[in-house]
Amino acid sequence: MGGEPDLTHRGRFLGRWKGQVLRRTGATVAWALRHRRGKTYRPGITVLVVNWNSLPFLRVTVDAIRQMSPADVRILVIDNASSDGSVEFLNSRPDVDLLRLPLNVGHGVALDIGAATVDTEYLAVLDVDAFPVSPSWLDESVRALEAGHQIAGAHMHRNFIHPCFLVTRTPMLHRMDLTFRPVGSIGRGERSAPLFLDVGEALSQRVIVKFGGSQALHRFEITSLEGPSMAGAVFGGLVYHNMFATQGDGQGSALDLWERAIATHLGAQGGG
Repeated sequence: MGGEPDLTHRGRFLGRWKGQVLRRTGATVAWALRHRRGKTYRPGITVLVVNWNSLPFLRVTVDAIRQMSPADVRILVIDNASSDGSVEFLNSRPDVDLLRLPLNVGHGVALDIGAATVDTEYLAVLDVDAFPVSPSWLDESVRALEAGHQIAGAHMHRNFIHPCFLVTRTPMLHRMDLTFRPVGSIGRGERSAPLFLDVGEALSQRVIVKFGGSQALHRFEITSLEGPSMAGAVFGGLVYHNMFATQGDGQGSALDLWERAIATHLGAQGGG
């Protein structure tokens, strides 16, 4: 048959194949790090943030974490091969640790790699388009864990803690070999009904099964909303999340909403 080859189809296939290779390689690295011999834990909290070309959000999030957290909290940013100046910004911040990945392995795998390196007793996760709005955000989260819960954080929908704001014990995460990776994919079309577990959702489900029910999770519910629908939300009066700022249909107006959220929640503290 004559004609030009279907490069679009080939490109999509190669893109999916490359993505699978990256995720599997990252997952292997994370597993190896989690299972290092003689791993010990020290008192303290590490806050993880995954970034990919999101510098306008990253600047605010890092500053807000530092303003709203105890001075000894460690901030670790896992950068998915950004090219927008994020790395240069992070290198200018001696109070922030950078784990720079050579390729974009995706959000869930990047969280796994970062979490596997953590040696503090507690581990917190924030999306790059989220920031704490209360100095008690970590104290209240740790208090929930000390009361018997295994994971504390944002309850957005369904029965899991969303890692836009999630706090847990690092030894438990490592011991159970938990992963933040999503499962399946969102289907397209009205007749599609695939299995899909969001980033961090399978992690919560494993904890629920292991620890005897949903009481293993401490949910900080939405306490205020900003913008249309759920474009911006505060969980438990503790953490703001600018939903769909880095992906999805809300990207166009995300920065405007972000600026308003900064003025509302960080203005008194001089954030932004």
